[in-house]
Amino acid sequence: MNNPDGLGPQTIHKAIALLRAFTPDMPEMGVRKLAKKLGMPKSTVHRLLAALEQEGFVEQDARTDLYRLGFELVILAGYALGNLDVRRVALSFMDQLAERWKETVDLDVLRGAYIIIVEQIPGQHVLNTGGAWATRLPAHCTSTGKVLLAYAGPEYVEKHLPAELERYSPHTITTREALLEELAKIREQGYARSWGERDEFVNALGVPIRGLTGEVIAAMSISGLSARIDECTAMEMTKALKQAAKEISARLGYAAH
Repeated sequence: MNNPDGLGPQTIHKAIALLRAFTPDMPEMGVRKLAKKLGMPKSTVHRLLAALEQEGFVEQDARTDLYRLGFELVILAGYALGNLDVRRVALSFMDQLAERWKETVDLDVLRGAYIIIVEQIPGQHVLNTGGAWATRLPAHCTSTGKVLLAYAGPEYVEKHLPAELERYSPHTITTREALLEELAKIREQGYARSWGERDEFVNALGVPIRGLTGEVIAAMSISGLSARIDECTAMEMTKALKQAAKEISARLGYAAH
């Protein structure tokens, strides 16, 4: 059956791949660079960009001719985040944790091999670890990512993560085998640590948040410079995080037995 609009699944997949090509490290790119990164002909990339620009999903800088993600995506992301019950419930607890420790508090969900920040309270120190909501980060070297992978299970990890993992610092776990061993420990202790694994001088602690059926639906973390989060502080933070996560989960309908 012919598609009268000429819009097939392949075109949609290519458009999505193009949007995902933009990252915090590469927020602006031209047609040539995008074509090389995606392995697509320049003519195809140019055509996709023209359509996406018309809908507000990308914007072109008139001075440099480079493209970046458009504001329409921010609007759509806002709609999606607004529908997350866990975000609404967790926010007051995140505020309390941030006020107590003056460090960055994140709420993240798992998508493939990455976590997405759906809410964040930036730290109050001049040097803090705050970024931006909707940021996508590698799961294998973040505290919330390891929590979410731990409860997603070994089959999920084997499906979504390669055998060799990208190194971000000297402390990053770089093999899936070693990661699976770490995830087993996380399930036993109920929390995860990322001690300089993504950023060498940043420490983070993450805990799971459960929904009505007991499934882990999100993870919450505290992160800050390693000079401020030592072992003693980490013990207090872990206790506070676990208690907050327990109360959030209860408000979402989960009752631990």
